[in-house]
Amino acid sequence: MTRYILDTVAFVKYLNDELPDKVDRLFKTAERGESLLLLPHIVIGEFIYISLKNRLNTENPTAFIKEVLDLIWASKYIQPVDMGMATWEVFLELNIPELHDRMICALAKAEKATIITSDEDILKNERVESIWE
Repeated sequence: MTRYILDTVAFVKYLNDELPDKVDRLFKTAERGESLLLLPHIVIGEFIYISLKNRLNTENPTAFIKEVLDLIWASKYIQPVDMGMATWEVFLELNIPELHDRMICALAKAEKATIITSDEDILKNERVESIWE
């Protein structure tokens, strides 16, 4: 089964129904059970952080966060994933300056997954497979 790692922007764009067409089709394959979306815990943390700062312009950030967490836990196609020791070893091998990006890329390499991201630095990085269109 094809596996994709979500970055924070991709996850938020999904929640807001603002994905580019190609990426939206990838999400739909996951919703049908044909692929799996891996959601790093660091992305969940970033989502909560920006929500609490009300950067997503929701009426009640705490209620929105709880609703999204319920969606994640109930989902059959979004799987939360954390970094194990082997992933931290991959982390050490990567030359990516931004901490969160490096963690997401390490997970992608360890999980043999493609990153869904709009981040130009990740999209240009030849050490990881990524997509955004």
